[in-house]
Amino acid sequence: MCAAQSIDYNKVIYPEGLKVSFEERLVQLAWANHPTNKISTINVEMFKKEKSLAAWSWLDNFTATFNANQFTLDPSSDVLNRSAFYPKYNFSLRFSIGTLALTPIQTKVANDQILIANQHVNELKLLVRRDVLSNIEILRERYKVLRLRDRFKEDFLILYKDAEKKFSNGEIKIDQYQLASQAYYTRVESVITAQSEFNQTKLVIEAIIGVKLNEVDGYSAFLGVLESEIQSN
Repeated sequence: MCAAQSIDYNKVIYPEGLKVSFEERLVQLAWANHPTNKISTINVEMFKKEKSLAAWSWLDNFTATFNANQFTLDPSSDVLNRSAFYPKYNFSLRFSIGTLALTPIQTKVANDQILIANQHVNELKLLVRRDVLSNIEILRERYKVLRLRDRFKEDFLILYKDAEKKFSNGEIKIDQYQLASQAYYTRVESVITAQSEFNQTKLVIEAIIGVKLNEVDGYSAFLGVLESEIQSN
C-alpha cells in the first residue's frame, strides 16, 4: 500500500525571498495582495490571542489591593501604632468548580479554532494556486492563438493586395476580388476576437494578483518563450 502523501504548503505558496519562476511569482503576488487571504491569516493570529486569554482566564479569580492612608503613607505619624489595624496589602484567591472545569475546555476550543483557521488558510492557498495557474494556461493558449491568427491575417493580406491589383488591371473578375476581400476581413475579425479574449484573460490574472502583468518581472521573457514555441511548431 502507498503511504499517504502530505502537502507541503510552503510549495503551494513559496515563501517571499526565494528565487522562483514567473508563474510561481504570480502565485505569490495573488496570495500576498488579495484581501481575503490577508483576512484568513489575521484570523489565525486572532484565535491565538483568544487561546492565550482562555489559558490565563483563571487569573480573574486572583485579586490584590493596597491600602493607602496617612499611616501607610507616613509611618512616622503613627505614634500609637494604629497601622497594625490597617494592613497595607490584601490578597485573595478563589477557585470555583466552574473555573477548574471551564478553563481547559475553553483552551481546547480556542486551540480547535486555531486549527480550523489554519486549515482555512491552507484551503485558500490551494485555491489561489489553482486559479492563478489555470488562468496562466488559458493566457498561454490565447496568446498563441492570437499570434497564429495574426500570422494568417498577414498571409491573407498579401493575397488580398494581389487580388486588388489584378482586379484593377482587369486580370480577375469582381467576384474573385470579393472572395479575396472577404477572406482577408474574416481573418481580421478573428484577430480582433483573439485579441479581446487574450486581454480578458490578462485582466482576470491582474485582478487576482493585484498588479498589471507588464509590471511583473519576467513577463516579457514569458511571452518570449511562447513566441519560441510558436516558431518551433
